[in-house]
Amino acid sequence: MESQQLTLGGLVEALDAVPGDAHLYVSAFGSANRLNGLFRHRPFADGLALVPSLREHDGSATVGAYVEYLRRVAFGVAYRFTDGRADEFLTGWDTPVWVSTRHQLSFNAVTGVEMVKGFAVIRTTNVAPVQGPSIQRISDEEAINRMRVEHLQRTGEDTVFAPAVERQLLRFVIKDRSDLLHRLDEAREDLASFEKSLQAKKDLVTKLEQEAVRNDYLLGIRDDLPGNTLERQEHAR
Repeated sequence: MESQQLTLGGLVEALDAVPGDAHLYVSAFGSANRLNGLFRHRPFADGLALVPSLREHDGSATVGAYVEYLRRVAFGVAYRFTDGRADEFLTGWDTPVWVSTRHQLSFNAVTGVEMVKGFAVIRTTNVAPVQGPSIQRISDEEAINRMRVEHLQRTGEDTVFAPAVERQLLRFVIKDRSDLLHRLDEAREDLASFEKSLQAKKDLVTKLEQEAVRNDYLLGIRDDLPGNTLERQEHAR
C-alpha cells in the first residue's frame, strides 16, 4: 500500500501521538538525521521542506520541542520567489511537507512518524516519477544533454547540476509532461467555449444594431434601412 504524504497539520498530529520527550530523527538522509530549519520546497510551489542536518535546530532535539517550534514558526508564513514570474503562498494546515537540503530538488515526502527503539523517526518516501518505458525514446545522457541545451537557449545560463539532481530533474519531466498535456486539453476546451461565447456576443451586437437602425428609421432620424434591397423599398411604398 502506497504511503500518503503528510501535510503540516498531519505532521503535527503525528508528532503529538508519540512521546514528547523522545529524541527526534529523520530517515533516509544518512548521518544528516537531525532537523534544522524550514524553507519553501522547490519545485513544488505549495510545499514546505524540513531541512536534514548533522546538528539539530535549537528546538528540534525532542519531539515536544520540535512540535512547539513548528506551531510557533511554520504556520502562516508567506513564501515568495520570482522565477520569471512571482508566486506566493501562505503555509497552513494543508501544506504538503517534504524533507530536502535547502533549495535542492527533492521528492522525499514526509509520510509518517514512528517510534524505533525509543526514538521518534520521521519517515520519508521518495515519490519521484518513474521513467516510463514507452515515453522516453533516448538515453538518460542524451536527455540530460538536451535539458542543458534547452535551458541555455531559454535563459542564457549554462547550468550543470550534480548527476543525482539531473536524474531527479529528468524523472520530473515525465510527470510534468503528463500534467502539461492535461492542462493543454483543459485550455483547448476553455478556448472552444470562449470562441462559442464570443460568437454569441457578436451575433447579439449585430441584432441590437439592426434593431437600433429600425427604431431610427421609424422615428425619421434616418431615411434608409441599411441592407434593404430595391425590391423591398418599392414594396414598402
